[in-house]
Amino acid sequence: MKEKGIRDLLRQAVRFVGISGCGWLMDFGVYIALTEALRFPVAYANMISAIPAVTLVFLVSTRKIFASKKGGLPLWGKYIVYFLYQMALVFCVSWVGEGLFRLLSRTALMNISLIAAHLKILCKILITPITMTANFFVMKVLCEKL
Repeated sequence: MKEKGIRDLLRQAVRFVGISGCGWLMDFGVYIALTEALRFPVAYANMISAIPAVTLVFLVSTRKIFASKKGGLPLWGKYIVYFLYQMALVFCVSWVGEGLFRLLSRTALMNISLIAAHLKILCKILITPITMTANFFVMKVLCEKL
């Protein structure tokens, strides 16, 4: 890849991380309300909290970060594809988060009161880099190639 292409990719990645961070804060706020206030299990809370964030990230990314392929799939079609991809990804990582929670809750980490009190939140934070990286590449392909 040429130097300009790498710079452009990095610029897109930084911008995507920024908007995804906003989406993550939205997601995280709903997630905390569901897990802490309403005592939802990690997996279900993660699935529900992702929906408004997915929509925000899609709308901003398609308008401000990625070029849209002319003559390709219409925006509403891209949203459906992205939403279905997100639901599959969120379903999978939600169960990973649930498994991580169950695994960590049986370790010596539970002797650390700060971790024990916020283990569900820690699990959400730990799965975030996986989803953010996957989302960047899927969104890039979806917007610029389809």
